[in-house]
Amino acid sequence: MKYQMWRNDWDGRSDHMSGGDWWWMAFMMLFWVAVLVLLIWAVIRVSRAIESHHGSAGGVRPSGHRETPREVLDRRYAAGEIDSAAYSDMRARLEGRDPDTS
Repeated sequence: MKYQMWRNDWDGRSDHMSGGDWWWMAFMMLFWVAVLVLLIWAVIRVSRAIESHHGSAGGVRPSGHRETPREVLDRRYAAGEIDSAAYSDMRARLEGRDPDTS
């Protein structure tokens, strides 16, 4: 007798992957994909919570606090990104003064 992939045994049991075993394999694959997606989502959520708690500069900041333009200018000057002449010029502009007369 020629082997048939979807045949039933004489006692009514079906062969592997016939009659319903395939859905267990599909279910398990979907289950592990869902677990992986959930794990990735949790890692991203926790990392964003930690980042927002510590702020981008590493210091603890109150939630919802945004740096004012003056704070950004002071931070850039303190970090050495701009020199004293540029700092004085930008500070005067922020305060509404003419930078050339200060």
